[in-house]
Amino acid sequence: MAALADLALPLTCASCHGPGSAVCPECLAAVRSVVWPYPRPVRPSPCPDRLPRVWAAAAFEGPLAGVVAAYKDDGRRDLAPLLAGLMAGAVDGAVRGAPELRRALAAGNGPVLVVPVPSSASARRRRGDFPLARLATLACDGFGPGEVVTADALRLRRRVADQAGLGARERQVNLEHAMQVRERWWPVVARASCLLVDDVLTTGATLVEAARALRAGGARTVVAATMCATSRRGGAPGRLPADSR
Repeated sequence: MAALADLALPLTCASCHGPGSAVCPECLAAVRSVVWPYPRPVRPSPCPDRLPRVWAAAAFEGPLAGVVAAYKDDGRRDLAPLLAGLMAGAVDGAVRGAPELRRALAAGNGPVLVVPVPSSASARRRRGDFPLARLATLACDGFGPGEVVTADALRLRRRVADQAGLGARERQVNLEHAMQVRERWWPVVARASCLLVDDVLTTGATLVEAARALRAGGARTVVAATMCATSRRGGAPGRLPADSR
């Protein structure tokens, strides 16, 4: 059956576009080479004010950049298992590394809410789903029942420009007061411990605005996790996936 499916819809590598597999052995080895042994706290440079603490699992370099973009914008949902592993590592690193989240779980103060940063309604229609939320849900599977749950609790309250290609200051202005907690989530977010998740940490502007919206909704704690992080210490960041957040 797999061979017949490959004849109809031949697989190509999401990075180098060679035939035969979702990620070819060479590109997979390159992806693994930028995954850190353990998820680590990361900060962009310069670091924006009020950025929550962020954990990431890998550097946004080489073939991994192509894999992230293909999953998110080219409909390559076959890449979900690979990327979900990175997301799960980042989420686990944040839950274990943030004392306030550890205390919340130990005290049984409700589940930690894993909140994906929102995409616009037009982006969801274009993609046909919410790919980041799918990874967030898969990343929660390793926790006990009711410990960590996905919460699609944020929405965009106004139109924003595509973030790709914008500088740090432009991203901050583009997103300022652009997000809010969905009305039906108000009772859940109030006094909750929240873990924001995104695919890539670049300038930090998206996480700053998402964290502001959650705090405005009454969240007790906000920390963040991303699959990977760019290098912002001089030089240009890696290729960003197109986005309409």
